Amino acid sequence: MEVFTFEKSFLERLKEAEAVLSWEGAVMPASQVRSEWKSYVELKIEPAGWQAIWKIPRVICEDLKLRFPTIVYGYVDQVIFDELKAVFVVTAVQDSDVHLPETNEVSLVELWPTVEQENSALNVDTTAECIDCLRFFYSHVWMPWDKDYDDDRDWVQMHLQARIQLACDLSKNKLSRPLALHMRNLLEEARYIQQRLEYLELDLSDVEAESDDEAVELNAPEPARKQPKTGNANASLNASTLPVTDLMCLHLRMAIIRSEFEILENPEMRRAYSELQSNTLKRNMLQRSSGKLRNSEDSLIERAPICHVVTVPAKLQEQVHLLLLAKEQIKSNRQVQLANTLQDVLGICQSNDDIFLSPGKHTIKFLEHLNDNGSLNGLIRPDDILAPKIELTKLPVVCSSDEDSTLLVISGDYTLSQLVLDCRHVRRGILLRNGTLTVRGCRLMGDGNSSTQEGIVCMPGASVELKSCIVENFAVGISLRPRSSAELGNVQVKSCITGLELLEKTASLNLQGSKCALDNCKVGIMADGLPLGEGKSEKSLVLKQFSELQCYNENNLLGNCKFNNCSTNIRVFNESEQLLAQHSHKQLFEEDLGSENKENIQAV
Repeated sequence: MEVFTFEKSFLERLKEAEAVLSWEGAVMPASQVRSEWKSYVELKIEPAGWQAIWKIPRVICEDLKLRFPTIVYGYVDQVIFDELKAVFVVTAVQDSDVHLPETNEVSLVELWPTVEQENSALNVDTTAECIDCLRFFYSHVWMPWDKDYDDDRDWVQMHLQARIQLACDLSKNKLSRPLALHMRNLLEEARYIQQRLEYLELDLSDVEAESDDEAVELNAPEPARKQPKTGNANASLNASTLPVTDLMCLHLRMAIIRSEFEILENPEMRRAYSELQSNTLKRNMLQRSSGKLRNSEDSLIERAPICHVVTVPAKLQEQVHLLLLAKEQIKSNRQVQLANTLQDVLGICQSNDDIFLSPGKHTIKFLEHLNDNGSLNGLIRPDDILAPKIELTKLPVVCSSDEDSTLLVISGDYTLSQLVLDCRHVRRGILLRNGTLTVRGCRLMGDGNSSTQEGIVCMPGASVELKSCIVENFAVGISLRPRSSAELGNVQVKSCITGLELLEKTASLNLQGSKCALDNCKVGIMADGLPLGEGKSEKSLVLKQFSELQCYNENNLLGNCKFNNCSTNIRVFNESEQLLAQHSHKQLFEEDLGSENKENIQAV
């Protein structure tokens, strides 16, 4: 099932937007931008009857308790031009557990027209290109706060070219990696907050309408209290369940993002920000480096690997005890640096550095990849991490501020041991881009509410080895993308919607021994795109034992595991019935990450 895709340069994107938003010699205020797009869309898009794929937004997936990304196939029954929306009729879903209303009102930018159409007379090429222009503008150029600009200011003159240039620079990796990751996170969070605000404001308007009806119908029985659409799906963003309080928190956070982004939107300010960050990093490295400078004070040298010991405030005897534990784990010839916070260490550590954490809470906001061949370790006895009765305050806990999207991003070979990774305030626990991640004696904790939160995600070509670990309370415990691999030994995946997710037949899974268990999961293992054999017309199969799954992919599935109280032990989707192919899974995921800032998905 192929969709239209467009690869365009910076100049092409700029000319397209200027053609829509140009008033000869007149000021184009922000309040007029949407009206111009409405007029353009009305001229270009077919009003009804065309087939498309709908990528359901994250906020709706959380509301409906669906995986993200979730996509469905259907057709457009009507285009609502004034709202830049469409009435979309769902005709096919990949997962039978996905239950959606047949008819949905969706944003046009969420639709991807398919190349094959039942009605060949429709001008679907022009429709697809128009939606592509609209999607690029509202995904990369228009910001949620732009509607608040004064009408006497020329929005096009102030922002259009600079925003498109920024989007292209991000997509081509022209900015420094820390700055690019920081700006992408700000944009991702801002657009998510915008969707949340729209949902909460809609809920409040519904409640107000119900209150007005109650005032008229005095004799009517009291209606049941309406629950917010978002429920507890993203309780990490704001803990309050009162819509008014939620709105206040979201508006405040949006104002903070706006002020920071408007500074970084200016190319000169971005350059100054990068230089300041680079100079700070140099000073820290020079101060902490044990070697001698070869040329001048500003030159950086290669130094020997360092062991960083990070402790939280504690009594002297406790600190001595921690240092003794560190002494047992650190080689005698290694240099040791004591540090105050994990955040400081992550900013200065280099390849082959080891980090040791004391029990306690270590909060980070880390926007870079962890260095290759290093490690992050807890100063505690290995059995204590997995002991259910020990309080978190007595364990080394790594957590993130609630606006971050991923706790740890890892590129290259790295080791995590004897840690609790508190992922309750993030959308992903660990994102492994490449290399091999070794995780020993660790516990990963999700929030238990979100339908989109992932524990460990292995991108294509990456591999993860888990030994004596617990992964619990995620929407997806471990997700294996095409050509990635996982080796698990004595691992428990508990209370997840999907325990293990294999998104393509090239993903490999080795469950060593028989001590791996999937407990209290809705689906223990979900395997997507496996060839079920000739004559097999089923869209999906439900299996009970891992050995049954191995029959369909003996080369990539090894070992065995136990299933305890899972609603479905194993679900397999037939390769011939895949709604998305391997390439599109990758594109949709990277688009969500913002890592590559892709403008279009490719063939599905």
